[in-house]
Parts: sequence; structure tokens; C-alpha cells
Amino acid sequence: MDSLTQIVLGAAVGEVVLGKKIGNKAMLWGAIAGTIPDLDVYQSLIFDSLRANELHRGFLHSILFSVVFAPLLAWLVLKTEKWTLASLITIILAFPFITISDATTRVVLASVLLIILFFVFRNDYGKRTASVMDWRKLMFWSLVTHPLLDCHTTWGTELLWPLPYKLAWNNIFVIDPLYTVPFLLFVILAMFFNRQSKTRMWLNWTGIIVSSMYMVWSLGVKWYTYDIFEKNLQDKGIAYSRLTTVPTPANTFLWSATADSDSVYYTGLYSIFDSDKNVEFFRIDHNHRAVADIMNDNVIKRLNFLSKDWYVINEDSAGIRTYNDARFGPMYTKEGVPEYGFGYQLINEDGNWVAEEEEPPTEDMGELLKTLWNRIWGK
Repeated sequence: MDSLTQIVLGAAVGEVVLGKKIGNKAMLWGAIAGTIPDLDVYQSLIFDSLRANELHRGFLHSILFSVVFAPLLAWLVLKTEKWTLASLITIILAFPFITISDATTRVVLASVLLIILFFVFRNDYGKRTASVMDWRKLMFWSLVTHPLLDCHTTWGTELLWPLPYKLAWNNIFVIDPLYTVPFLLFVILAMFFNRQSKTRMWLNWTGIIVSSMYMVWSLGVKWYTYDIFEKNLQDKGIAYSRLTTVPTPANTFLWSATADSDSVYYTGLYSIFDSDKNVEFFRIDHNHRAVADIMNDNVIKRLNFLSKDWYVINEDSAGIRTYNDARFGPMYTKEGVPEYGFGYQLINEDGNWVAEEEEPPTEDMGELLKTLWNRIWGK
């Protein structure tokens, strides 16, 4: 999920493991460890967009990485906590600094980093009260809960790396305020109580329990809406070979379904706030035939692995083809027309096919979000 959510989860886990011994420092290190798997974003500075997306949520999101790296990180903390903390904070904040071109934003980021580093080096770390095993446990659980949470989203997480399989349970969007905000508030409140306080413990556990209950809710709603989509497809006489459902952005109330029916997809939306259970499906020609001539090319095989063979090909008047990843479902315009916003332009470079990720359209984003908001409430 998003970085803020992973920071909150890591902090809460750190508190559970070591909060009674080291207080807020457990939250701090849990938050940092919970962010480390997402440092694979640095791969985008080295590789092309397709390769970076293939590697994203790979080794750094595996159980193996957590097992191997947790003892190393614990050892570094015990040997040189101050420099390890400063280095990791710098690495985490450096990526947005490098990738954002706006000068004002970069100045703000640099200023924030300098302020944080000032307090890091100013702090007296005092006598150690936690053992090597304590630190290993904190690092392991803060690291491994990150990919476990990511498995609930749609992108796909190689939790069992080196096995080449991306787990995706498709029950929560990568950003969901109803999961994150209550969790964040409880963790922040817990910080203000003494490390031995029962109130602190219960506030932290309440955040974990509330967020976990919301996750269970999302699984229940997924099952409920899946059944509705299935019955609608059956009632409408639509034959299909497979069906996928995903939550729409930032909520678990409105769900999107895509059914694979030979040469076309049928897509539809259903909200738990809809006045009836009738789903209107749109027929989309996925146009796979447009890449029939290069279906055996390595770039198409790689894209198909990423998308799990859920894709739509668009072809413009100039013959330029775009490979749209359809796993996430389409966004719908105010007219109710489905549009895909995440894709790759297929380019022939001297006989070699390459895929360049396209920037999602932003000019109509406000209107799309307004339409989404209205549709959530059954409008």
C-alpha cells in the first residue's frame, strides 16, 4: 500500500514487539523498517519502466528478504544506531528529492531532512535496554508485515520469492483512508503515553484491531459483490471464462468487475449503496488481435505476466498501439464510459519491440474523481 500506511503499520508493530522496553524508539524503528521494502522504487532510476515494474514488489517484498535482512539491520542498530538511523532516513527521503523537479518542493524536502538529521545526531541514545534478539524480532515483524499487507492489493507481491508468482488478493486499493486514518490516529495518541502505560498499549492495539477489522470487512464485501456480479452475468446470459473484481480507488464500497468473454471484456460497477442489485455491463473489445503479430515477442510475454493476461489494446489512426493493464479495472467518465489509465506504448526500435509506460491522463482527473465519488453513493 502507500508509504504512509506502511509507516503506520510498521510503527504499530514496533510498539507491540519492543514498545515496553524502548518506548517511542520502537515506533520509530518499526516505521523505518516498514518503509524499507518500498526502497525498490530506486530501480526506476536504473531500469526502464517495464523492468522496474517487473522488479517492484519482488525480492525486497519477500519473506526471504525479511529473514535475511532483519538480523543485519538489528546488528547495525546495536553497533552504530545513530549513523544507521541517519542513513536510512536520508535514503528514504532522497528518492522524492531526486524524482521531483519542482524547486520549492525540493527545498522543503531538503529542509525537512536537515531538521530530522539535526535531532538524530543531537539525541543521546543512552543505555541499551533491548537485546539482540529483541531487535531482530522488531525488524523482522516490521519488515514482513509490509509485503503481507501489500498482498491484499491488486499489483501483485512476490512474497514467496524466488518463486515467480505475484500474490494479489484484490480486496483493498493501494490507498484507502478508511484503513489508514483511524490507524494513524490511534498510533499517534499512543505515542503520548508512558511506555509502561496500559492506555498506550490499548490505543496501539485498538489501531491494529480496527484496521484489521476493516481488512476483514473488505474481504467480506469482495465476496458479497462477487456473488452479485456472477448472478448478473448469468441472468444476462453472458458466458465468460474468468471473472475478476477489484475495489475502486480509495474505498471498499464500490467494486469493479471484469469478465473475460472470448474476444471481449464485460465490465461493470456495483456499490453496496445501490438501490437495486442490477449491474449494467459495458462490452469492451479487448482487441488482442492487434498484437497477434508480436504475441510471441518477449515484451508481450513480460507484459502478460505482469497483467496476468488482463489487457486491452488501443490502436490510434497512426497505427501506434497501447497495451492497457486491465487488472485495476477502468475509470468511468460522467457519461458512464469506461476508460483505462495505466498502459504502455509499444514501440518498434529497429526491429526490437519495447514498452514505454504512459503517463496517466490528468486533465480530466478531477471530473473522474467527482464521478467516482457520486457513483460510490449509488448515484
